[in-house]
Amino acid sequence: MSEAVEVSEAVEVSDPGRDAFPAGYAVMLLAAGFVMTRMFQRVTVDRPVVAWLGVFCVVTGALLALVATQRLVWSSRLPVVVRALRSLLLAPMTVFVVAAMLTEPARRLQGFTILGTAATLLLACGVGVVRSLMTRGERLHAAPLGLLLVGELCELFGPPLRLAFPTGSVAAHGLDRLGAFAEAVAFAGVALAVVAAVVSAVRKVGVARMLPFTALPAALTLVTVTLPINLPRSTALIAQQAFGARFDLVGGAVVAHPSRLALSLYTLLFSGLVTAAMLSLSTQREDRGAGLRRALGWVAVLIAGFGAPTAAGSVDALRVLALTLGALLLEDATSKG
Repeated sequence: MSEAVEVSEAVEVSDPGRDAFPAGYAVMLLAAGFVMTRMFQRVTVDRPVVAWLGVFCVVTGALLALVATQRLVWSSRLPVVVRALRSLLLAPMTVFVVAAMLTEPARRLQGFTILGTAATLLLACGVGVVRSLMTRGERLHAAPLGLLLVGELCELFGPPLRLAFPTGSVAAHGLDRLGAFAEAVAFAGVALAVVAAVVSAVRKVGVARMLPFTALPAALTLVTVTLPINLPRSTALIAQQAFGARFDLVGGAVVAHPSRLALSLYTLLFSGLVTAAMLSLSTQREDRGAGLRRALGWVAVLIAGFGAPTAAGSVDALRVLALTLGALLLEDATSKG
């Protein structure tokens, strides 16, 4: 009996991500498709093969992500009634994502998707925060999860509510400021995610084993921060179209083109999440796969972007799906650490 337990523990340590399928493949495919179809749209226009490959990655990744979200919900340790309720909350998003592959989903379905996604985020981030606060050595991970919840709820409900009020009203002015608040929350959340990843990595694997995982984020940060110096228009276009950035903190629509300094600061959102993901990977052999799930979760949140998943009332299927998957992966990570 003891030998069987030892073998089981050895398998768990040697392969901490064995039950992360299909979430890992979904995130990788969504990331590849996101890069090809959202970040480098000019390349896809000139090369139809790249466009076809990007669409294939997005569709395949989306289908795997839908399966992964249900698996993450049903594999949690919560009571079966709660798991069934959470599975039901994913239904509108599932129908919406499949419908978006074929045609423009109905406005009512979009509304149900926003409500279901918000409820899923509330439960996932809420459970993750509570678990983190109750687990010794994991409390720092509660702050970025809480800020993720606050920021994304603002992004989910801000645009639809803004359209419901006439321009110039008190409510409209308040909702206009909500965008800047959400961006400030995003900056704070990314910074705290990096801090939590650094502290967790140092505590679990030490500085020597963590340092190799800092090479890619450091190089990426250097490239992205300096990119606006020579390519300010292209950088702003990618930030707006691919990641949904509105630059509300620096004037938003009032400013035609953000300054180079502002663009450089906004690139820290992108490189910061990549840093948090890479540093989380450094602990994957020491925390039963929590680092792997946390890395995948932050990459999924990065794909979801830093702006609203809604634009003029239309829900972006890729962003909503990536955001849901990311939140569930981050919640699952808190049960492993």
